[in-house]
Amino acid sequence: MDYRPLYRVLAPESHDPAARIFRVVHHALAAFGIAIVLAETMESVQADYGQELAAGFYIVGGFFIAEYLLRLIAAPAKPGHEHLASWRARALWAVSPGGIFDLVCALPGVLFMTERSWASFFGFIWASKYVRYSPGLASLGRVVRNERQSLFSVLLGFGIVLLTAASIAYLLEREANPAVFGSIPAALWWAIVTLTTTGYGDVVPSTIAGRILGGTVMTGGILVFALWSGILANGYAQELRRREFLRTWELVAKVPFFHNIGASLIAEVARLLRPRDYPAGAVVMRRGQPGDCMYFIADGEVEIQLPGQHVYLISGQFFGEVALLTGAPRNATVVATQPSTLLSLDIVDFHELLARQPELARIIHEEAQHRHGETVPRPLAEPALAIDESA
Repeated sequence: MDYRPLYRVLAPESHDPAARIFRVVHHALAAFGIAIVLAETMESVQADYGQELAAGFYIVGGFFIAEYLLRLIAAPAKPGHEHLASWRARALWAVSPGGIFDLVCALPGVLFMTERSWASFFGFIWASKYVRYSPGLASLGRVVRNERQSLFSVLLGFGIVLLTAASIAYLLEREANPAVFGSIPAALWWAIVTLTTTGYGDVVPSTIAGRILGGTVMTGGILVFALWSGILANGYAQELRRREFLRTWELVAKVPFFHNIGASLIAEVARLLRPRDYPAGAVVMRRGQPGDCMYFIADGEVEIQLPGQHVYLISGQFFGEVALLTGAPRNATVVATQPSTLLSLDIVDFHELLARQPELARIIHEEAQHRHGETVPRPLAEPALAIDESA
């Protein structure tokens, strides 16, 4: 049996209409379930709308039970499971982090039938159902895994400073303020509050030496958390650059113009190109503007509006190179006729790339000269090289 259609409906990255409808229903019911859990803790609301809340809880809980079962059924279609027996693929998914998470999210619907208060407590995990559909949170998880050694080192330093501050505070304050500094474990509360710069004010040193220590600990806390933030920010920036590079690589590899240039040049071009998405009817460039970049069409179609004629370019073609080569302003308006993904190459990167890649420069120059003044009928049969807008 082919489980791929069902898997595509459940896949977070799928763009199928059925998958989009499922995501809308999924997100709406997750939010509805969270609202019910919150309302369950309000006695007045529960007294007036107890039956309605119970019915809503059954609906949400039943949906997540059904989702778990559907994901279990579709597990053989998961990438990497194609060559496994169906029972083995389902067993592997069931013990995977995703399978265990979905099972836990299905528990509130089961527990509601036996113990309503516990079901409301577990219902809060429904808020985590959005994690699967949030690439940003997934990226943050990868950042933490990649930087775990650095983060652990800072955490270890934090613990050492915390214990040292509590020990010194105990030595300095145990006689003057024995109620709150009578032991090192008791002084740890003050050390935590001070090192995190929270400053509740419920425990305050009374000696001059203790207050000097407090100021030092506060300053150290700022430095520790600044270091933590710097590690996470740098790791997150690297992860975003990696994701953007992978996306650009995939788009560059789809353009026929780059098929025979080799992986090393594709990597170099992917570093320089910037993907841009345009909806249908969006103006990419206007006549008379200075030429500051050229474009490769990764997906979609654009219309070159020349005086007295219209030229249509499709996926695999490029435009805008003549303005960069000659320095002349744009003499045509370019409009996306359908949702399109274009790869832009800045003028500085353009000349830098051509200087390092003479063969690429020769091809672009020859194409610009060959296409100058030539028209292309619609639809274009060969997705070869393209017409510039200044033709």
